[in-house]
Amino acid sequence: MSAIAAVIVGFILTGLVGNTLAQRWQQRNWLMQQRFLGHEKEYFALKDLADEIASLLGARIYQMQRLLLSLHRSSDEQLMSRVADYEDIVKRWNERLTTFYVRLPLLASTDLAQYLESSVQQTMQGASVRIDELVYQKRSGTVIKRELITNTQKTLNSIQARAINLNKRLLRIVELRRIEVYYGTRIAFSLGTLDRFSNWQLIKALFIRDVNSYSITRPTLDLQLPGRRR
Repeated sequence: MSAIAAVIVGFILTGLVGNTLAQRWQQRNWLMQQRFLGHEKEYFALKDLADEIASLLGARIYQMQRLLLSLHRSSDEQLMSRVADYEDIVKRWNERLTTFYVRLPLLASTDLAQYLESSVQQTMQGASVRIDELVYQKRSGTVIKRELITNTQKTLNSIQARAINLNKRLLRIVELRRIEVYYGTRIAFSLGTLDRFSNWQLIKALFIRDVNSYSITRPTLDLQLPGRRR
């Protein structure tokens, strides 16, 4: 009788323990899934931001260059058409600029927002003022000095280089975020990262000759779960 009771009690305890472990495992997986979806959403938002900045910034610089080059050899009708294209892209860029200043610090970095404002936007705004002045001179019949166009073109070349630098830095962040979301984070073995390694991984490190070269890749979201022995 006691043997039967022990079997029944063991069965009940096994069921309770198994059910508790299963619930905890399901809860942990659900939490990881929700965090993954949140991080994936942020990654897509960052990617969309990078594409939008590259597209609008490239279009604005192109229209500025196109208008500048038309001041010498285009007809009045062609000039008016290019002025319209230029004013349209300036309008669309300025409409989105404030959102760039807001989203860049949230999704990428504050440094990129500051770089966009101080190194790209301010210089581009100054070049636009000069282009507007040249267009006004052209319309009023004033002969435009080639030196003014040459100097403005040099400024546009500088803006182009800064825009490329901005896009490269932003795309690098996008790529790092993609790796982090889909492939995990690489962790080098050191005193400061011991809590990121499992017990088995720590035992394995004892038998590695060059332990400084030892590293593991862990899912980024797994590292963020509370109450987890890393």
